[in-house]
Amino acid sequence: MARDDRPTPRPRRAPLQVPTAYWTLVAGFTLCRSGCVVVPFLSLYLVRQQHFSAADAAQVSAAFGAGWSIGPAIAGWLADRIGRRRTLLVALSAVSAMYLTLPALHTLTALTAAALAVGLLFDAPRPAVLALVADLVPEEARGRAYATLYWASNIGAGLAGAVGTGLADRHITALFYVAATSNLAFAATVLICKIGAGPRPETGHHRVVTSAAGYRSLLRDGRFLALTALTLLYLTSYQQVLFGLPVAMNHDGLKPSAYGIISLINAIGVVAFQPLLQPWIDRRTPLVVCAAGAVTLGLGMGGNLAAQQSLLGYGLAAAIWTLGEVLFFSSVMTVVERLAPAEARGRYTGIWASTMGTSALIAPLISSAALDAGGPELMWTTSLVLGVLAGVGLLALKRSLDDTPSAPGAPGPAHLDLAAGHA
Repeated sequence: MARDDRPTPRPRRAPLQVPTAYWTLVAGFTLCRSGCVVVPFLSLYLVRQQHFSAADAAQVSAAFGAGWSIGPAIAGWLADRIGRRRTLLVALSAVSAMYLTLPALHTLTALTAAALAVGLLFDAPRPAVLALVADLVPEEARGRAYATLYWASNIGAGLAGAVGTGLADRHITALFYVAATSNLAFAATVLICKIGAGPRPETGHHRVVTSAAGYRSLLRDGRFLALTALTLLYLTSYQQVLFGLPVAMNHDGLKPSAYGIISLINAIGVVAFQPLLQPWIDRRTPLVVCAAGAVTLGLGMGGNLAAQQSLLGYGLAAAIWTLGEVLFFSSVMTVVERLAPAEARGRYTGIWASTMGTSALIAPLISSAALDAGGPELMWTTSLVLGVLAGVGLLALKRSLDDTPSAPGAPGPAHLDLAAGHA
């Protein structure tokens, strides 16, 4: 009998099995992210529309960053305390009110206070949304569910960039109304579709949130604190896309539109890479994927060293650091969710999400110091080192989890599935 040498076809991936409420949540959050048009253009609005100095605009932006660094932690506590649904409704309504108020403010003091409030509220929905994914989706599907949410929200962010670019030159004030409308639309989706209205599956109606699940317990969780610190290291490198890259491209004599092209490459890359990489990500340990993402990001940042005043060079580097972004953000929430006790998911995701605001405060300081001391070369070298250090640290964290014995009856690394691939 002749041997059949034809290759065995690979089984097709099963579709993501999640409840309808999850897709409604993804659609609402994507709609919300499509209205994130104020923050990227806030400094431009202050300088061009309100005629403030660059130093005054920096003060207002710093107030926004300060609010962003603590807002998600407060929102995460609220998500556990008063529920995901109420937290979303309060945060979305409050930030919409602030967006509508901002155009009526004209003094530096008032604008600084309003920017602080917007920073507190801007990313406040995120912890509740991430906790809701874990509440709604079975454990075996959560990795793909988080990755899909990340992918969809980036489509929203890409739309926000297009809308902002179209309105910023002639109708910059309209950005505030677009932002308010998108947040109110998400709030209406939560209200009408009753997202998060039922009891949390793991806790039920009568589960008591003990003090052990509070912030004191969280601050004693060395594994989670290590992950949060390494995320901050990663994000400090990543934020140079916003703070260092425009300055470096201007230093190389490239036009402002060139930075828009790089932003477009990033947006297209995220949307294209994530579905292509997801089957590979599904078969790998989440912490290993995060480490690969951190190192790849660092290499992409280092690739800017070779750009040499070339838009093509910056574009190729952008493709590399975008790949690192996709790998990291497609997997890191799986790790956060598995480290978090079910009754404290909001707090854990809130503290983790606060690293985004904190990195937005740290990254400009690093880029400014590096540019003054050694120019773009030192800035990109620093970003490369930060990314590689984050990757090495994430691999060390995985090894530490592999070697940590579990107490009898306690959830250890094997239970958390942080040291083994998942389907």
